[in-house]
Amino acid sequence: MSLVLTGCLSSTHVIPREELQRLVTVPPEQRGQHVRVIQGGPGAETPPEAPRVGVSAVVVVGGPVWSPPAYRPQTAKSSADEAKWWLVVAAIAAVALVFTEGLRYDGYVQLNPMHPIHLFGPNGEWTWVPLAQLDQGAVGWAQKAFIRPSEGPWTELERAPLDRVGFTYNLLLGTGEVTGAEGTRRAGFLSHIELGYFPHQMFGILLDIGLGWRTDSTFNDIFQSRWALEFQALPLVARPIHGGLWAEIGGATRLEDFNYPGVTVTYGRSSFLVGGGVMMQLELTARLALTGRAGIALLDEDKALEATVGVSIY
Repeated sequence: MSLVLTGCLSSTHVIPREELQRLVTVPPEQRGQHVRVIQGGPGAETPPEAPRVGVSAVVVVGGPVWSPPAYRPQTAKSSADEAKWWLVVAAIAAVALVFTEGLRYDGYVQLNPMHPIHLFGPNGEWTWVPLAQLDQGAVGWAQKAFIRPSEGPWTELERAPLDRVGFTYNLLLGTGEVTGAEGTRRAGFLSHIELGYFPHQMFGILLDIGLGWRTDSTFNDIFQSRWALEFQALPLVARPIHGGLWAEIGGATRLEDFNYPGVTVTYGRSSFLVGGGVMMQLELTARLALTGRAGIALLDEDKALEATVGVSIY
């Protein structure tokens, strides 16, 4: 029975707080002689492994005095600096997606009728047939089909229309108004990083992360972040131009620094967010569009106009 119970216990043992307080009163070279510990139960926290100490280890005293890690309060300036790094990461992701997804050819080509079509079957089997000899049996057997431009004449005719169905990534940069603590509303930098899904060509749902900042009349930093669920509808089409509306609901946080001699005081405020406006897209490929939009956001009693432009990859 004791073996069963032992197997359910943790190898970690806790030193009670009162024992720690007692131990610091004992001479360092004698502290290991009599120490109270309590074995942890199942699921107890397990600290990382430390170097094993031998029986002949030398007792070292007089080391550096322990002090708690320094606390660095979040300020508008530090938040804006951190947001800039996130925007760099978002921009790198956008560039990568533009060149891997947005610009890859998705459209129509002209081939020789004997161009090879590569077919992969259900058990990893592979074969190829000329395009002209492709029949219903081969189509029913194949799970995947591939074609190489290098294996015959290849002429690109036209790209397919913009296809939004599926996942999307947007990066928009521009300007937006921010109201300071003194009540002044002025425009500053505003960005939107968006991830979402279009279940239909004309309608999508996205998570919108808005990051923006500006300075007030005395050059104090003001930072604003937004988290919202956004809905986009683009029913108007006159290729290559597309048009529609956007609307969002969520929350926002504003941080504003007040610099005094030798100290910075940060004022924080959270608010409910609802916004919307118009948007237009310029179709570039079947998976890439330039997006521009303008609108207004209501943050409790504050109003903020905005206008941004960027890329949308589908």
